[in-house]
Amino acid sequence: MTRDDTRTLLNLVLPILQPLAGAMAPVFGIGHTMAEMSARSQTPVVPAGYAFSIWGVIFALGIAWGIWQLLPSGGRDSLAARRLGWPLAAAFACANLWMVVAALTENGWHLVLIILGMLAASLTAFFINRRLPANAGGPVWPERWIIRPLLGLMAGWVSVATFANIAGAARMSGAIQPDGAAGTLAAVLILLAVGGLVLAVLWAAHGSPWYAAAVAWALVGILYANTAEREFNAAVAAVAAGLLAVVLAMAWQRARFARTGPLHTP
Repeated sequence: MTRDDTRTLLNLVLPILQPLAGAMAPVFGIGHTMAEMSARSQTPVVPAGYAFSIWGVIFALGIAWGIWQLLPSGGRDSLAARRLGWPLAAAFACANLWMVVAALTENGWHLVLIILGMLAASLTAFFINRRLPANAGGPVWPERWIIRPLLGLMAGWVSVATFANIAGAARMSGAIQPDGAAGTLAAVLILLAVGGLVLAVLWAAHGSPWYAAAVAWALVGILYANTAEREFNAAVAAVAAGLLAVVLAMAWQRARFARTGPLHTP
């Protein structure tokens, strides 16, 4: 088996394993569910439960990518498959590992290390794709409907989820308090760190509707969690709402700049 064959096989198998890894507890009865683990390490920066449904979309796009990059008439020999295959395989592997370990253990710094690996891999694939020529995947439709949505949604969601994981691990280790003024201050600082990362990514990427959409989805989930789903937290909700507005404005501005180029004034 050649290196290219290994890459193709990993990008086919690992995305298929993701929904199975996520179903370990709820379907197969192995370990505890992600919701149970998350509830025991809850902090104000964890989005509302419904927001995690985005994983279903990411899983489906990952499987679609795996099938497309396998097809000889599709992306098997494309530049996109060759350049994106290895970082995406690493991201899929980290996602599977995180779900398995999370089902068998409590939240902690070991999960942070895994999700940091997924963040690095997903952002690597995201930025590689931003630099590829428009026809790197052959026909336009895979780039528009599979590659960009997959990379943007995964990188965007994991950008926020990484900090939520850090907050949960910090709570479990006793580094931060889950509630009270100290807990609110910690949550606000973590959200500001989220904002710094996602705005830097959007600036460097000249905007990305899919990345911005995933981040916005997560921030709306945090806003809802701190106003309706859990105990009301005005400070965290206000910061989440402010970041949401800035992210959407930044995404629009950078996308507009990328289309028109810099304005030249006399």
